[in-house]
Amino acid sequence: MRTTPALRTLAVALLTGGSLAVVTAGGTAYAGDAGDGSSGSIWGTVASATKLDLRQSPTVHSAVVARLAPGSQIRVECQVVGQSVNGNPHWYWVVGAGAWASAAFVDTGGHRVPSCADPCPQWKNVW
Repeated sequence: MRTTPALRTLAVALLTGGSLAVVTAGGTAYAGDAGDGSSGSIWGTVASATKLDLRQSPTVHSAVVARLAPGSQIRVECQVVGQSVNGNPHWYWVVGAGAWASAAFVDTGGHRVPSCADPCPQWKNVW
């Protein structure tokens, strides 16, 4: 049986008791932590009508590194002030994807997302 990187990632996540957030771009999957909240990350839901672009930098002019389907569950670690999208200047660092998502399209269920500190100082409130 031939396996793909996404299938191997899924198997590792399941065997280690980890959580998994699936990104639809190219079938890529990112394994998460054990889900006990010890990482300080917050779960969010993609709340957009179309796929959400994850970007290299907290601006819509930055390269797209992945896309998430509406309703996808993601883990966000922290937020910065970046380019305003639909009146919302905040951007979330998406754990596992290593990219930024506009907070305008991520519902964290009312959970407060902390401000980013190192290792992302170059993006800390730059706008």
